[in-house]
Amino acid sequence: MVVKIFKGSFMENPSKLENLYAELEKLYQLLEKELTGLNPGCDRCGTCCDFRAFDHVLYASSIEVGLIARKAEIPDFNVADNICPFLKDNQCSIRDLRTLGCRIFYCNPSYKQILGEMYEKYYHMIKDLVIRYNVQWKYRPFLNHLVYFKQYHESLLFNKQA
Repeated sequence: MVVKIFKGSFMENPSKLENLYAELEKLYQLLEKELTGLNPGCDRCGTCCDFRAFDHVLYASSIEVGLIARKAEIPDFNVADNICPFLKDNQCSIRDLRTLGCRIFYCNPSYKQILGEMYEKYYHMIKDLVIRYNVQWKYRPFLNHLVYFKQYHESLLFNKQA
C-alpha cells in the first residue's frame, strides 16, 4: 500500500517539509498572540482533553498531526477511551505542538462565538498552506489521525511504501 499524505517533492527536497512545518508553527504563534489579547482564560486543568466529558470530537488536519508525529512520540492509546493520549497528570504534554482545535477550545462558554470565528480564520490559513505546498488535505478526528500516523509515520512523512 502506498500512503500519500505528503505528495510532491518532499522526498527530493526534505527542507520543503521543514518549511511547511515552520510556517504552521508561525501560524500557531500568531494565533497565540491573538488569544493572549482576547484572554479567554485557561486554568490548564486538562478537562478539555477528555473529549467524552464535553461530548466533543476534536478534528485536525494531516499537517497538524504530521508536525506532532515528527516532534513527539505518539503513545499507545485506545481511541474508544476518547481522551487525548498526550494528557499527562492533567496537563498537555505537547502544549507547544497542540492542534488548532486544542488551541481554540476553552471551557469558558462566553467565548464560544468569537473563538468559532477565530477557528474558521486559522483553519483557512492552514488550508492555504496545504494548497501552497501541494499537500493532500485530510481533515478528520484527531485520535483517528494519530492512529494512522503512529502506524505509518515514516511513510506519511516521506511518501515511502508502507
